[in-house]
Amino acid sequence: MDLMVSDLLTDDLNWNRARVEKFLPELSTKIMSLHPSRSGMEDRFIWQPLPTGTNSTRSGYFSASKKVKEQSTNTDDNFNWIREVWRHKCSLKLRLFLWSIINNALPLGENLQKRGILSTTNCTKCNEQETKMHIFFTCPFAVEVWKSIPLRNAVHIAAGMDFKEALLRFKDAVCLPPTEIVGSILPWVLWSLWTSRNAVLFDSKEITPEETATTGLRLALEWNQAQDKRIKSNPLLGRARTKNNRSTTAPLRNNSISCKTDAAWNETRNKAGLAWNFSGPQVSRTIIGSSTQEFISSPLVAEALAVRAAMEAAKELGFINLNVFSDSTTLIRAINGRIQRKELIGIISDIQSISSGFTSLSFSHIPRLENSLSDSIAKEALHHSVTSSVAG
Repeated sequence: MDLMVSDLLTDDLNWNRARVEKFLPELSTKIMSLHPSRSGMEDRFIWQPLPTGTNSTRSGYFSASKKVKEQSTNTDDNFNWIREVWRHKCSLKLRLFLWSIINNALPLGENLQKRGILSTTNCTKCNEQETKMHIFFTCPFAVEVWKSIPLRNAVHIAAGMDFKEALLRFKDAVCLPPTEIVGSILPWVLWSLWTSRNAVLFDSKEITPEETATTGLRLALEWNQAQDKRIKSNPLLGRARTKNNRSTTAPLRNNSISCKTDAAWNETRNKAGLAWNFSGPQVSRTIIGSSTQEFISSPLVAEALAVRAAMEAAKELGFINLNVFSDSTTLIRAINGRIQRKELIGIISDIQSISSGFTSLSFSHIPRLENSLSDSIAKEALHHSVTSSVAG
């Protein structure tokens, strides 16, 4: 009960494999795949749900929501809220409107009755019980409205169908030309039916099914045209931004050494080959180095370990001016402090500790094609290690 994490580490802050397998055999592989700092960095809190390890209100909300959803016994958990509601091609107001319908948040007669509110619970059009399926699909008024919508393919609403099923049925319901309406017409017609219902209830104003259908089509067309104008006025919204793939290398000093690193990872065996090479005016020929390491959980961790190993090798060789290159953009950004990655915190702490031993040092991204030497060395080291272990 008194065992601590430090009791599973050796004096040089590596995992004591024998003790880990003795006390926690069922977790030994996961533990050995963690890479604590060798330089003895301070402990810190890590927020597991995010790759950065930093807590945020938004992440906390989604984590709590996920936990509630997992505990729920509701049978409709397979409904994809993100795809069917929050990414629906319509205005934000109508996305919230769809959410309100599904969650019984609208003041429909059925919902008011459930809450014990003494109010008229019947449909303003036909005096039947006002439910969400009735007002939007099965009411004679709603049926006439849908008949006026020029759908490419008719959508049939079966008896007993709930609103989520109807929403999925209408997902691909598009209008025929020449309406010029792109995407599903459903949200706009639902909104038009709702406003038509409210006009009768609050203003005693009757709106015909044809007028209701026309309003829905007009609103959808106006929104589509607004999106086209927005894209034309800002071309960046109409196409993905392309990344600049050129090398972001820092200018080299005349007496600095170029250090290119890479790693090759075998997911099946959780093993990686690490490689690096040094070149520059101070060395007569390219110096290469490599190693292999077990319990590697991802290629990103392997890339980070390659940089750390290369810097340790550079220090042993007496280099004091170093430009380190890696073809992993994520790693370089993490080392330079632009982003955080929780699985790299200990390794990057070591890299920063080793950095104090250099007079000048930079970390830059290099295109993969310019890193072919280290790439081939890493793959060869990994291949040799795997084949040797199989033979053994």
